[in-house]
Amino acid sequence: MNKLRNFLLFITFALPKAGAKLGGFPLYISLISSLYFMVSGLLYVFKRKIELFFVLLPILLVLVMFLFNQLSFTGNEYYGSGYLGSASVIAYITSFFSFLCYYGALQIKNSEEWKRNLVFIFYILVIYALMQKIFGDYKVTIPGITANYQDAITPDFLAGKNNMIWGIGYLKATSTYQNGNLFGANLLLIGFAVISNFIVDNKKVIIPISLLCIVVLLTASVSIYIGLIAGLLWMFFTSKNNSGRSIIIFLLGILFLSLLLFFVFTTDNVFSEIIRERLFNRDLSEGSGRIEKINEYLEMVGNNFWVLINGMLFYDRKFDEIYEVLPAAILQIFGLPLLVYYIWFLAVKLKAIVKSPYMLPFIAYFTASLSDGAYWLPPTATNLFILLGLCTLWNKKSKA
Repeated sequence: MNKLRNFLLFITFALPKAGAKLGGFPLYISLISSLYFMVSGLLYVFKRKIELFFVLLPILLVLVMFLFNQLSFTGNEYYGSGYLGSASVIAYITSFFSFLCYYGALQIKNSEEWKRNLVFIFYILVIYALMQKIFGDYKVTIPGITANYQDAITPDFLAGKNNMIWGIGYLKATSTYQNGNLFGANLLLIGFAVISNFIVDNKKVIIPISLLCIVVLLTASVSIYIGLIAGLLWMFFTSKNNSGRSIIIFLLGILFLSLLLFFVFTTDNVFSEIIRERLFNRDLSEGSGRIEKINEYLEMVGNNFWVLINGMLFYDRKFDEIYEVLPAAILQIFGLPLLVYYIWFLAVKLKAIVKSPYMLPFIAYFTASLSDGAYWLPPTATNLFILLGLCTLWNKKSKA
């Protein structure tokens, strides 16, 4: 069982798109990993009354939501079949209930071994991403392993997954995740988890931080840039070693970064092209359409207050999903009660590590998720809660 768990963990972190498609439906091995940890977590909570309450409460809220949808006072927008297809409904519900993976991760017996394994996986991901840029994104693809088999044998499959920045003809670094934003979000989680362990174990963090910064830049995602900056700032300002010497080093680091950015912007290179195109040659004021979708949602709430309570999982009229912005997406799809529950669950579980370096990956990720955390794309939600469970275990052992 331990070997199976190790294999599934490796797949969901390192090779999440390994597999093929059956009738157009992606059969990733990482989906089996997600199911395994969710079922394992469910069995875990059945033996613990308080944790069982955490799980039964959202299930009850979803059932109440479905019941409300059938009542006339909620408005005729909930009659008949919903606008979202069954695939989207399943994806939303599965991603939301991925918090069960947290409990599954708490049962990992060899958590210390996974400190080393995660470092190995981190280097696989960043080295593969760098190989994509050095040798060519498609030349290093291994069908069925580093990418879904059917996708990998399709010409220009990466460009067809919203990875191409047409203004400069640049393909985002995707590593083994097939999507730049998806890769960036998961790299923040994995990379900062590795850095957290280095800090706790008093190891030098310069190499993982440098690689993380370089590869995040290659993802060409502003949301991921914001998450990276938030993580780095949190790491410095919460460090227990902020002596005069470390502050001087921090200031010298800023000077070095300023000189590096000056070099980047005054020479022709891929980094300057990415930064100019993603930050300066586009209108960021509307959040790439996110603000417009949020305004549309607020207008719907104004017309029917029950949209705020019920959510729009079963809404039967056309609407634009605010899937990029995590809290707004949960509010829109599941309604206010489940958003409150989600925040409450995270607050309770993060409280155990809030004063430790293990908060780093979650500060970085949840900051990025305010713009685009790729939460609803597998395996982000699975990886998020597995790492939350692992960080909880690591933090307990560091205090022992």
